[in-house]
This record gives sequence, structure tokens and C-alpha cells, in this order.
Amino acid sequence: MKEFFSLYSGVFGIFKKYWNIYGGWKDLLRSPYLHFAIVLSVFTYGFWSKPEWWDQVISVTPNLLGFTLGGFAIFLGFGDEDFKAILADESDSPGEPSLFASLCATFVHFILIQILAITYAFVAKSTWFYYPWPEPVQEIIPILNIIGGGIGYGMFLYAITSMLAATMHMFRIALWYEKYQQAISKEKSDSNVVHQQVVYEQIIHQNILNHNKEGK
Repeated sequence: MKEFFSLYSGVFGIFKKYWNIYGGWKDLLRSPYLHFAIVLSVFTYGFWSKPEWWDQVISVTPNLLGFTLGGFAIFLGFGDEDFKAILADESDSPGEPSLFASLCATFVHFILIQILAITYAFVAKSTWFYYPWPEPVQEIIPILNIIGGGIGYGMFLYAITSMLAATMHMFRIALWYEKYQQAISKEKSDSNVVHQQVVYEQIIHQNILNHNKEGK
């Protein structure tokens, strides 16, 4: 039995590590992509305030998930080994994750949001049936349906905006790689290999602050 529960502790442990590296509730609540999704939820009230909003989520989200997984795969295979080594280098701040781990956690976050959105939609669709509830319960069911629809469709909209976030993350990484290659070209004539490495690391670490400021 102890071995059985240890399997779950491993699962909880990796999720906790992802959540901490991503930035927790602080980074989630200040994410521009979450804010954009909330604004879109207001304008799409006509969709999620009625039944069968889940059909739209179920039909669209798998394509979004495939796009994000593809972007994650491109990120993992992007650049040469020296570039990846600099991204994975230890952060200057003690206890802070590397830029590579931070980017991976951000992509994992996008993927999990999309999985949650489609799972929520499946559950909502499966529970849409008549049941002879007591009259007091029947009176509040329409309100609960609207609240549930807002939550589910809000996650779907966040899944859409997270696809935009994944796109911009790939563009940001491409810009970093461009600066990295430009640094190599400028420093090829320099015989001081140590100096070259310092220049490359400065270029990458200079962008860590930009990564945090641009939102996740």
C-alpha cells in the first residue's frame, strides 16, 4: 500500500515543481493572456450562457493542443547544444529556476490549460440530462448552469489566448537565438574563448527580465 501511494506522491511532486517554476498564483493572476481571456468571456456571454457551448470547445481544443505540443517540440529541438546549455545555466538569483526550465514550465502550463478545458467540456456534456431534482434545487439550476458555462468557456478562451502566448514564446526564443548567433559572428576573431562564453551568457541572461516582464 505504501508503494502504491508513493506513485501518487511522485505525480504530486512533479506538478508542484511545475507550478513553482511557472510562478504560482502570482504569475497566473498577472498574466496578460488570462486578462485577455476574461475580457473575451464578457463579450462571448451569448455562447456560454446557453446549453451545448461544450460542442464548440470539444471540436476546437484538440487542434489547439496539437499546435501547442508542436511548439513545445520545436522549442526542445531548437538551436545548437551551446545555446541550450546557456539557457539551462543556473540562474543568477539563488533558488530561481533556469531560463530553460522556466520556458518549459510555461509551455506545460499552456498544455494543461487546454487539457483542463476539453476535460471540463466533456464532463459538462455528460451531465446535461434531466433529473427530477426537488423544486428548490430546480430553481437554482439555471444559475448554476450559467456559472458552470462561464467557467468552462473561460478556460476554453484561455486555451485560445495561451496558443497566442505559445506563438510569442517561439518568436522570443528565435530573437534570443538571433542575438546569440550575432554574438558568435562578432567574437569569432577573439581568441579568448572564456571571454566569448561570458558574452554569450550575458546576452541570454539579459533577456530573462524581458521574459518575466512580457508575461506568461
